[in-house]
Amino acid sequence: MATTIAIIETDGDHSHVQIIGPLDLSGVQAIELKLLASTASRRKPAIIDLSQVSFLASLGIGLLLQVSRALAADKHPTVVLSPAAEVEKALRMARLDALLHLADSLETAQSHARKNTRPQ
Repeated sequence: MATTIAIIETDGDHSHVQIIGPLDLSGVQAIELKLLASTASRRKPAIIDLSQVSFLASLGIGLLLQVSRALAADKHPTVVLSPAAEVEKALRMARLDALLHLADSLETAQSHARKNTRPQ
């Protein structure tokens, strides 16, 4: 399955994208530029829906970290929405939950994006 990215919202007070497919080497290569352009370069809080990501390799973690660091430079949060259990486990093992908000619902994700803060 090829990895793709769906742009859900970029015109409001935050960016919202959904990644579909594995974030392995080929998946990261397929979406990296579009993800960075849709999130980090917009300099707004970002919601990244990972509900359709079946696998998260270290390169995928690195890509999420790149987005988070770019937005943190402008004091904007990155929110990961509905990661699958294995993806959430990988994020927590890499301690990205200290840099990213993990949200189970769109309402929670939007609330974190509005607060404009990083996790405590």
